[in-house]
Amino acid sequence: MPKIINIPPPISLAPFVRHYSFLQFNTHSREVRWPRYSGPEMCLLFFLEALPKSIGKDHPALCKSESTCSLLKGISTRFNGTWIFCGEYSIFRIHFTPNGFYALFQLPIQEFRNKLIGAQEVFGKTIVDLHVRLRNELCTVEMATLTDAYLETFLLNCNSRRAKNDLSFIANSILKNNCTIPIEQYAAMMKMSVRNFERQFARQVGVSPKLYCRLLRFNRAIEKKLMDPSKGWTEIALDCGYYDQMHMVHDFKKFTGSNPTALFQDITANASN
Repeated sequence: MPKIINIPPPISLAPFVRHYSFLQFNTHSREVRWPRYSGPEMCLLFFLEALPKSIGKDHPALCKSESTCSLLKGISTRFNGTWIFCGEYSIFRIHFTPNGFYALFQLPIQEFRNKLIGAQEVFGKTIVDLHVRLRNELCTVEMATLTDAYLETFLLNCNSRRAKNDLSFIANSILKNNCTIPIEQYAAMMKMSVRNFERQFARQVGVSPKLYCRLLRFNRAIEKKLMDPSKGWTEIALDCGYYDQMHMVHDFKKFTGSNPTALFQDITANASN
């Protein structure tokens, strides 16, 4: 079974980073496939041991060299192929808040949507140096400390007032409240028209508020099924705010290329390996 350790960021980085995670697993020489289904977050991944055997047909050469052992995963709005793992893996991940990546780095977030990019292409040699230090560190707390120091260098160029006054509060509220508050109410809180709010949200988060809510509901449905496989899909659909099970099935087909039952047959089969 995979081992996952979650580590919170320091207060200085909390507006930008949800948490760090350290994932370890061993496929014991078997090929394990995991679908790259849609997801609402930007994430940096550092492969500290084995590299993925494949990350999909759209990226045939990304995992062929040591320089691309760190990958930037953009927000995903569609099925993006399949990870194929074979070996022993240790993966350190940085999970950004909804608009944290944009606020911290001031990079055009929509350019990364549905993409997996070698992190060196975006951050240059500094990310390679961090990767080397992470690979040489055995303690996950120390890994987090190294990453804190790296990310805090970007705070010097970041307008902290902008980070506090932009859409971060609204985006995090949507994340926490499971999209139960109407978009019009959020726009009113920001003293914006709905159209302007949607435009600003998409610029900083990467997708429209409506699509972001769909991605959140979909990912929560997957999380609930993983946590309790005995739970029925109808109950999960209602728990996650879907009108009915068919609306959830529609999202699964759009975001994974499969229906819920077929997807979890593949996932559970791989997990048992």
